[in-house]
Amino acid sequence: MSTSGNEDSAGLWWFEEVPCGRSRKQGLIQKKTFSRDLETFVREILQNSTDAREDPNDPVKVSFRLHEFDDRTVFEEALRWNKLYDHVKAAGKDQDGHGLTDYVEYLEDGGTFRILIVEEENAKGIQGNEEDQDSDYAALIRDPGASNKGGSTGGRHGLGSTLLWVASGFQTVLFNSTLAKEMEGQTSPRLVGRCFIPTHELSDGECYANDGWFGAQSGMERDELQRPESIWGDAASDLADNLEMGRPDSYGTTIMIPGFRDPADPAMDDQPSPQELCREFEKSTADYFWPAIRAGDLEVDINMCGHSSRLTKDTIKDHERIAPFVTCYDQIREAPESFKGPGTVAKTNEEYSIVSKKEDECEENEEYPTPSDGHVTVAARKANPSDTEGPASKRIGEIAMFRGPGMVVKYKSGHYLGHSGKYHALLAAGKARTLPGESHDSTDEAIDDFLAMAEPPMHDRWYGEKNDELSAKYEYGAKGPADDISTKILRNGLSKILYNQSRQGGSLTRPGRDILPKTRSDLAKDGGTNPPTPTIPPLFDWDIKDEIVGNSWNFTGSIGPNTERKQIAGNPIDGWETTFEIVALFEDNREADTVVIEDVDAEVESGSGSTTTETLEHGEKGRIEVQGDVKNVEYSIEARLPGRRARLGDVSKTRLKLTDGSVEVSS
Repeated sequence: MSTSGNEDSAGLWWFEEVPCGRSRKQGLIQKKTFSRDLETFVREILQNSTDAREDPNDPVKVSFRLHEFDDRTVFEEALRWNKLYDHVKAAGKDQDGHGLTDYVEYLEDGGTFRILIVEEENAKGIQGNEEDQDSDYAALIRDPGASNKGGSTGGRHGLGSTLLWVASGFQTVLFNSTLAKEMEGQTSPRLVGRCFIPTHELSDGECYANDGWFGAQSGMERDELQRPESIWGDAASDLADNLEMGRPDSYGTTIMIPGFRDPADPAMDDQPSPQELCREFEKSTADYFWPAIRAGDLEVDINMCGHSSRLTKDTIKDHERIAPFVTCYDQIREAPESFKGPGTVAKTNEEYSIVSKKEDECEENEEYPTPSDGHVTVAARKANPSDTEGPASKRIGEIAMFRGPGMVVKYKSGHYLGHSGKYHALLAAGKARTLPGESHDSTDEAIDDFLAMAEPPMHDRWYGEKNDELSAKYEYGAKGPADDISTKILRNGLSKILYNQSRQGGSLTRPGRDILPKTRSDLAKDGGTNPPTPTIPPLFDWDIKDEIVGNSWNFTGSIGPNTERKQIAGNPIDGWETTFEIVALFEDNREADTVVIEDVDAEVESGSGSTTTETLEHGEKGRIEVQGDVKNVEYSIEARLPGRRARLGDVSKTRLKLTDGSVEVSS
């Protein structure tokens, strides 16, 4: 067995010696089951912190702090840098894919060493002892990727913590925790670290296992451990200060990620600047945790080497990208069933029935059958003209779906439900329907538990089909309600709001405009196979031709509302818009790459009106918006295929995809 550090030191690294002929392991296998991007990283951290809230009357406070070292002498001594570095460098030679070797070479070429500190207050801390099988310690430290979560917590699977290691160039993470409830013999804080790297061989010819421990020597002397154990009390506190991860006087955990990097760039080709990191962390927090923040359950501070942002109950409404959703959320209590004009909110409570848990899956304090007949709330805010431009326009026509923990599970485009138009909507389910200061309804609690089981490890949707965990825990028929909530139930709720008829002065009045369903259409270039003609005419009619010049694609054609649609034919058009992307195809119709759209132009062919064009998402999409009674526009698109020029010869055709669009006509 290999140890590092003096026996009387506060911390040491230990990797188990193994026979060189034993099966080799790559490290933390779960890391490959998650999206490797900063958005997912932020989502998983904040979700775990909100799950661990200690005092329900106060918010969980989470801070992200990035440090770039000029002098890391004290830090390296505290971390036992040399021993860890030797193991990491050796393991990189056996790693499948990018990661360790890339980071080692980056440092040796003079790259900046970063650490990210994630600190939480008003959280439970890492509960459990070294041997527990069902505890925070087991799920987060000893067996990352396992789960001790249940009920309506956001992170039921507990797999998201594996992203912590993916974000480290050393695939190493340290934890310093102040426990809300200490067991016998425990005195906070508690400090421990883990390293997950491939099975490796050092220069001395000895082979070592794929995981390492950072902790106290005393654990080596315990027969039930024979590995380092957590460091406690004053020794942990002093060591944490030297590791830049000392804690405030509050329950919770501080996480330190040495060698922090963008997990989407393990090859270290294009790491974001501190300013870019601050913007991305701020955007991800606001986009996905505005319900928890606005409800007063979460506060987030971000400081990336001086670039800072603070998101609180009062400041979250200032984030223009999600401000319409916050306004909609704020006005749910008194919202009527129909819009009163631009900027107003309407809501409906839709009946939602689930099935009961199986009797043997009920907790001791749960009655059987569990509640099954309840409601979810669908609300929408009609967009102001100003919402169609700027940050708020990025999510126009979308529905934010969330439940009790206050994390947006998914933003769903309304056009997939047949509802286009200018609005921002939300679906609040389970305990998210409870107003501040009120107790949760038992049915809302049951629905929250049900939807928690309906989420995959990424917590990015609700689904029933092929959800074996849901089927195992709930009685027959669970799959239908899990799939229906984001399709049938949501569609019905939006229909009532967007098409609602209200009675004024004894007569029925209808909205001044019909909102037409959006469609998705594909078109192959000359020589390709077009998709089958839909039974309902597509929303748009267009033609397209292209020419390859060097490394560029030039596309030209015309597009306009399809007059075969009965809602369009014979009615004045007030305006329309469409968003599209272009994909290069191989001979067998497999998609190669998205063609990067560099410029879009459109001119009115017939009618009186004006056009606006733009590229979106770094050229992955283009957009044409038309104001007035315009039947067609002539468009031209300048595009290029990313990558090597030689790839042009491999591409036989392209596909135009209309990914979004709407037409407004006078009734």
